[in-house]
Amino acid sequence: MNIYEIKSDYDVFNFFVFKQGSKSNYLNFEGQKLGGSWNPLQLEIFREKGKKEDFDASCYFDGILIVNAELKKIFEVNYGEKIEVLPVNTDRGLYYFINVTNKIKAIKNIDKMTTEEIMEMVRNKCYTFDLQIVKDQGIFRDSKMSANYFVTDSFIRLMNNNRIKGLRYEKIGHAE
Repeated sequence: MNIYEIKSDYDVFNFFVFKQGSKSNYLNFEGQKLGGSWNPLQLEIFREKGKKEDFDASCYFDGILIVNAELKKIFEVNYGEKIEVLPVNTDRGLYYFINVTNKIKAIKNIDKMTTEEIMEMVRNKCYTFDLQIVKDQGIFRDSKMSANYFVTDSFIRLMNNNRIKGLRYEKIGHAE
């Protein structure tokens, strides 16, 4: 089973970035519930000539997934207990931040790895996940590498079946 990270499809679509001058503690988003203290992110489209703006989702870094209202519904139906949906302000109207709260101990033997081994794993995109833990997850964060969102083939099928635009998936490892 392959495991992927979600990315924006920068080659085809424009994407959201933080509005100049906005402040956010997004570096502290690690899967904890944010609802009680949430201040909506302030985002704007980064436009490049020749790129499309009709995207359904955009990623700002690996752990900031922004979706439109239709995709929000798909996430709520399919991953309701694994996510928190929070509003964001954009120059395109209301969008939503998908905060993945599903933190699991997914990467095999990470507790036994040295810092150098972890850095090599990240650099070479050669993660090994525990199949028994990730096989039914769809979307998750690892409890140690909690800044990133990881997804499985079932997640990608769901997005493809719903013709979701704006995302791409980078294989970063496998589960065994």
